[in-house]
Formats: sequence, structure tokens, C-alpha cells
Amino acid sequence: MNRTKINYVVDLALLIQFVLVGYSGLLLFIDGHGTSHFWKLIHEKIGILMLAFFIAHFVLHWGWLMLNTKKCFSREKEMKADEIIEAKHTNID
Repeated sequence: MNRTKINYVVDLALLIQFVLVGYSGLLLFIDGHGTSHFWKLIHEKIGILMLAFFIAHFVLHWGWLMLNTKKCFSREKEMKADEIIEAKHTNID
């Protein structure tokens, strides 16, 4: 299975788990369902599974995350902005 398909499966699994954790959380929150052992078990186990898939998602996107973090905090971008501002000020004088 190639990386794109793995990413798709991980993302789809995360979506399903998110919905299940959200649904079970709402049922536990609503009065009367908070004592249900079944929903507590579902909520906890799916939550743990969701954490594992989140880690896999994070690992799959590590390169993208690092690249965009570097772009965001790059000094080169700041230097270009400073050069533009300085050029505008020199042209005005």
C-alpha cells in the first residue's frame, strides 16, 4: 500500500473515531446515560485507539510539518520584508 492510501485510511479512521468519541461523550454527558458502563468503555477504548491513529497521522505528516514550520519562522522572509520596506523609504526620500 502506498503512502497516499495509508494516509487516506488513517484519516478516515480518525474521522470515524472522532464521531464515535463525540457521540459517546454526548451520551455520557446527558443525564441518565452517565452511568452506562458500555458507553464509558466505548468512549475510553476508542479514545485510546484515536490517540494511536493521531500519532500515526503526525508521523505521516512530519516532513510537511517541519517544512512549513521552517517557512513560517524563516528569517529569510523577514529579511525580504525589511528590504521592501527599506526600498520604499529610499524611494520616498
